[in-house]
Amino acid sequence: MSEPKESGNTVVDFRQAGEKHRHARMHDEKEAKVEAMRERFAAALPDKKTPVKDYLKKKRAKKKR
Repeated sequence: MSEPKESGNTVVDFRQAGEKHRHARMHDEKEAKVEAMRERFAAALPDKKTPVKDYLKKKRAKKKR
């Protein structure tokens, strides 16, 4: 059999196109999961870098009064 010649028509390989779109969709889903995790960690963890040290300093200062 001879290979078909392209005469202005584009040939679409659905396997490649499907794989490309599947990869893009999976990437978007993973990014959404990561963003949700970032939001949960931000809500769960304090903004201060040393919350325990700050608490203990405050407690010691209160005892010294």
